[in-house]
Amino acid sequence: MNHYRTFERFYLLGMFILERGIPVLVIPIKTRTITPEDDFLSVLLDALASSGQELLDRDILGVAETPLGTTQNRIVNLAEVKVSQDALTLSEKYELLPEVAQLILDEADEILGGIPHVVLTIKDNTLMANAGVDKSNVPPGHASLLPVDSAASADWLRREVMKRTGRQIGVMVIDSRTQPLRLGNIGMALGVAGFLPVTDERGKMDLFGNEMRITRRAVADNLASACTVVMGESNESTPAAIIRDAPVEYSDASFSSSEMWIEPNVCMYMAIFDQWRGSGPEAE
Repeated sequence: MNHYRTFERFYLLGMFILERGIPVLVIPIKTRTITPEDDFLSVLLDALASSGQELLDRDILGVAETPLGTTQNRIVNLAEVKVSQDALTLSEKYELLPEVAQLILDEADEILGGIPHVVLTIKDNTLMANAGVDKSNVPPGHASLLPVDSAASADWLRREVMKRTGRQIGVMVIDSRTQPLRLGNIGMALGVAGFLPVTDERGKMDLFGNEMRITRRAVADNLASACTVVMGESNESTPAAIIRDAPVEYSDASFSSSEMWIEPNVCMYMAIFDQWRGSGPEAE
């Protein structure tokens, strides 16, 4: 297969969609409960077949990180976690289980602060709660960790879909996050394969001829949010969703969080947060 011509054809079709305003569809994939012994993709394909659905060329497949991580040995039995003194201190400060505090210390690249039950961390150049350590949607007494390499996982799924179905798709591994001073969770792409996760609007003109100087669109994060709307975050048993006819630019590449990253000194939130840390109560 000539991959260059394939992606050229997909790109031109994407431009047609943008111009004609073809609606974007978001299709949930409801499955049985996924176990560590499962082949994640096989469960999804079986569920699609049972519901009369299938993956099509140019679909975007969004998959939740916890069920994917379940099949990648990323579920931890808290009874087997050895707790350090640093973890005990962290657990007392933020009212956490000591074992969870230890996992946060193990997983986080940096700890910034926190509130009761939640620690604000940086992991893989991404601001997130508890470094991705989560006790929801896992058996009691366990916690889930993020996939070791979300970009590699997305790329593997994309290539496996091609191998098993012949379909050329994009894939996102997604999680949820909160926004400063906004109630509720939104979606976030941890790893992307098959399409560009960010588009640069700088240098373009708006409707009134003003040049765009700052705007870059977080395409993957926006699509991840669309997925979370239909996937839910409690007992829906919907670990994935298909986005159909999304106006994205396809690419035969994968992208990690570090490639969707903005330097802290030019990030409005982090730059101001650093200023506050330098002059606030904790600096005294």
